[in-house]
Amino acid sequence: QPSLTATIKKMEADLGYDLFTRSTKDIKITEKGIQFYRYASELVQQYRSTMEKMYDLSVTSEPRIKIGTLESTNQWIANLIRKHHSDYPEQQYRLYEIHDKHQSIEQLLNFNIHLAITNEKITHEDIRSIPLYEESYILLAPKETFKNQNWVDVENLPLILPNKNSQVRKHLDDYFNRRNIRPNVVVETDRFESAVGFVHLGLGYAI
Repeated sequence: QPSLTATIKKMEADLGYDLFTRSTKDIKITEKGIQFYRYASELVQQYRSTMEKMYDLSVTSEPRIKIGTLESTNQWIANLIRKHHSDYPEQQYRLYEIHDKHQSIEQLLNFNIHLAITNEKITHEDIRSIPLYEESYILLAPKETFKNQNWVDVENLPLILPNKNSQVRKHLDDYFNRRNIRPNVVVETDRFESAVGFVHLGLGYAI
């Protein structure tokens, strides 16, 4: 694309160094080009974030509250928002599902969200972490499966578990390792609703 090539060459002339190395066979980005791309990406993200904040102020006198949530907290957070909105009817909210702790940290530090609900305590000098509640892991099974049992051995059960990158899965894997359990994982899914659906279909038991 001639116009894009001309724009890049002008940028290189203004910067005083090449962003790409060119040959008759290919074109490769330089180390300085990589650094330039990273800085430019940050500027674009900051611009978008700034424009979004300004848009929020044009719509309402109250800035929109942006919350990072987990799928499992949807009902809890919905009740919380309902109560808050009854006191502040002009307030608007935006929810983002964030399943990775490091992504929550990044979004908080970049002010893309105002608070995050996570299942692991975040320790960071620029972030305040407040425990809200504790909950136990439960086994999801068809209603009559373990009706007269007080406990269940999960080692021999076909299991439906979260994907490896989720914090819940890390907790479960740590539990299995400490008890020398080799779980029979049939399905991995990020979505709690999908796990419930697989249980209904008889594919296994979800934790």
